[in-house]
Amino acid sequence: MSKNMQGFGMMIQKLKASPKKIVFTEGTDERILEAASRLLASNFLTPILVGKEDEVQAAAEEYGYNIRGAQIIDPENFDRMDEMIAMFCELRKSKNIQPDEARKILSAGNYFGTMLVKMGVADALLGGATYSTADTVRPALQLIKTKSRQQDRIFMLHHGSSICYR
Repeated sequence: MSKNMQGFGMMIQKLKASPKKIVFTEGTDERILEAASRLLASNFLTPILVGKEDEVQAAAEEYGYNIRGAQIIDPENFDRMDEMIAMFCELRKSKNIQPDEARKILSAGNYFGTMLVKMGVADALLGGATYSTADTVRPALQLIKTKSRQQDRIFMLHHGSSICYR
């Protein structure tokens, strides 16, 4: 067994011992739904899909993926949105972001998902299926600020996907 496979096996064991939640910012994308379905079968990463619940469920049914057990969060109906807006305004106070503007920005899955990680609702974020790499990484750089907080990280993956985690 190669060193990479041993390292991957150790990572899987750690995840199984302490399952993590990963937010996918593009909850209706076929590739995301396939990944969520596979993760649910593995029992060591719990997917959080961003989007309107009825649209996410309809897309999963259309593509034939079982996402039972996934958490679906709609930015328009998130019960902690006021808290998220206040935190966002504080994080972006140097830009003088006001609550109405913050609400509009947070309606976008890439910003909303990044804030779910920042708030500790999710442990990681994977994006880039439909967002550009820049649009996936920009919120993480603005909100998680990897330079000042060493425990937060952003990784660029092949095919334009990006992941950030706490």
